[in-house]
Parts: sequence; C-alpha cells; structure tokens
Amino acid sequence: MRLELLLLIGLAGCGGVSPEAARQEARRINGLDTATLWQMQATTEDRLELSQVEAELGSRGEVRSGASFLGQRSLAEARPGRWRRPRQDDPDLDGINCSDFVLPAAAQAELMGSGGPRNDRHRLDEDGDGLACDWREELERIAAGGSAS
Repeated sequence: MRLELLLLIGLAGCGGVSPEAARQEARRINGLDTATLWQMQATTEDRLELSQVEAELGSRGEVRSGASFLGQRSLAEARPGRWRRPRQDDPDLDGINCSDFVLPAAAQAELMGSGGPRNDRHRLDEDGDGLACDWREELERIAAGGSAS
C-alpha cells in the first residue's frame, strides 16, 4: 500500500495522476472504515489524498468527528486558478457535468477518482481550485457549523 501511495505521489509531481492510478486509489480509500478515514483526514500531508478522503467521508454523510470537520484543512489550500483547466475543445472531455450528481461530495469523489484536478476530463472544477461543482460551498457551510446538504 505504501508503494502505491509513493507511486501516486510521484505521478502527481510529474504532472498528474493517471486515471487508472486515481481509480485504484479511490477504490482503496472507498474500502477503508470511517474511523480510519477520519484519522487520515487529520494526518495526511498529501493534498490529493486529503481531497479524496474528504470526498469519501462526505459521500458517507460524515461531516464532523469530534473537533474535526470536512474542509478544516483543505479549504485553505483551495484557490481558484491553482490547477490549469482543459480547453473547451479538448478531445478528452466527456459529457459528465455537475448536474449529474445528487451530492457535491459525489462530484468531488468523481473528480478525484478520475485523475484529480490536474486531469479534470469532466470539467467539474471550472475555476481550477481543486474542488468540484458545489463542493467548496458545502465545505464552507460545514466549516461554519452547518450541516451538509
């Protein structure tokens, strides 16, 4: 498992995580229990892993655990323009869009599971902040003490 994580980190440093590596990482994170995910949310130094963990927790309806909450660490890192966006005419873009997701966490999980913000083939992260669709607003609501939608 550590070797896989190092491989993903290495790929991220070279311009992105391949969609297959991202899917493998998403499957690994999806298989973890909630307590382990909250521990990772508090301790991981890998921003992409943090984003995937928070998306999985949000998809499970888990927004707070003790003093920890989704967005506690990730919102400070999310800045518009941080990630370069694909061109509108990019042949790798597909027809998936934000309206295809019931929950913002599910859109974020798809963004991360399909290659992360560097490989946003769905254009779910229009402003390039690393957060899909309405996930930023959801995290801000949680951080302000509100509940998830």
